[in-house]
Amino acid sequence: MNATKRKFNALLNGIGNKSATSLPPKDVNNVSNITLPPAIGQTAAGDGDSLVKRRRVSPSTSTPAKDGLSKPASSNMTHKKSSSLASGTLETETLKYAPWDRAAFLARLKSFSNITDWTPKPARVNEVEWAKRGWVCQKLERVRCCLCNIEILVKLNRKEVDGREEPVYVAQNIENALVEKYVELIITSHEEDCLWRRRGCDDSIFKLPLNQTPSTLSTLRERYDELSSRVETLPYEFNLRTPPGFDVDAALQYLPEDFFDTPSNGLSTGKPGLREPNRVAFQMALFGWQGFTHHRLGPQLGSVSCQACFRVLGLWLFKSKKISEGGEEVEGGIMSRLDVVKEHRDYCPWRNSISQSGLPPTAKEANTALAGWEVVLRVLKNNHYLRYGGARSRDGTAKESQGRENIDGSFPAAVDEEDTKSREDRDKERWARLRRVKSLFDNKTGKKLYKTAVNEAKGDANT
Repeated sequence: MNATKRKFNALLNGIGNKSATSLPPKDVNNVSNITLPPAIGQTAAGDGDSLVKRRRVSPSTSTPAKDGLSKPASSNMTHKKSSSLASGTLETETLKYAPWDRAAFLARLKSFSNITDWTPKPARVNEVEWAKRGWVCQKLERVRCCLCNIEILVKLNRKEVDGREEPVYVAQNIENALVEKYVELIITSHEEDCLWRRRGCDDSIFKLPLNQTPSTLSTLRERYDELSSRVETLPYEFNLRTPPGFDVDAALQYLPEDFFDTPSNGLSTGKPGLREPNRVAFQMALFGWQGFTHHRLGPQLGSVSCQACFRVLGLWLFKSKKISEGGEEVEGGIMSRLDVVKEHRDYCPWRNSISQSGLPPTAKEANTALAGWEVVLRVLKNNHYLRYGGARSRDGTAKESQGRENIDGSFPAAVDEEDTKSREDRDKERWARLRRVKSLFDNKTGKKLYKTAVNEAKGDANT
């Protein structure tokens, strides 16, 4: 009797120890939410391990796609949570939540640069606004949050005509109601606990770092060097279209004397003033263009790019096909002119003063804001006046002194001698007034007040 009882208990214990691995493979793939009985003597840690194993097998209504992202089971779904991370260069750069990181913001923005994956959108829902809230482009109008992995299919460029969907290629033709809907979805489509839902990047994240003179000159020279290496494919100077009032000769005068003699690698090429600058390369560099380098194929000598809006231009489109011996155009290029400003995207800070200022469009200061190329000109001029106090040519000969820069960034006019004389007269009158005030103070308190007044007067004179 006891032997029979022991055999029965052993059989029960064997059932409790049966592992999930004893099931056939085809059954394991189809099992979901199965709770296996714990083995005799199993610890709490063992329970945790079994939970991890069970979580690997879960019900799903989606099937894996080629790019590693799960696609929704229904084609009517507009957003969902991705089952895995996208592959590519953005994988390690966009996992963190860093709304202050400009490099991470630009990496997200760059994912929208392919025109076949993302078509132009109105300003309120363009790629900048999506990138500010942590979204990256996945392909074919689909975006994904780099933190909570929610995906959205952006159907802004589609409208129904006679029951059929037709594409909309012009951003201005997109319905305002649809724009308002996606303005809200940029924020609310994130998970409830996603940090990108709570706060996105500040408007100043897109601002070009151009206020420091040494770095501005250094990056300008780097862009110039990259473009100079493409001298054979660069367009002719008459192929360029610059803003009204821009004078390249005047801009060259504001550069340091050794700007073209010391390349960006810091190695001197000879005596100052011996190298003749490439005017086309300098103008394109000043307006934010540089050589294009493909991430797989390397430098492309026939193309240039902008590293703020990631626009890529083929130089062969703008270069004249045939010119005469006198340098005149005989047969033009495919495109009439290369507009160095308007070829940037509308939101690019090299072109857009609002993006460069970091101010909302409704701010009063936005009316006097400067675009990126205007800021570079202002920095060059200020640096020039600090060094020379007036205009000086690259050969060292002094020229007519210049006045203070204009607010709009245009080149200043010559200072009138009468203005200088009137300023000196005002200074003399101020000091005479201070001497009269000095006679009224005889005690210690009066002397202290007098010293304070003198210091304030000196501050006014310096300004």
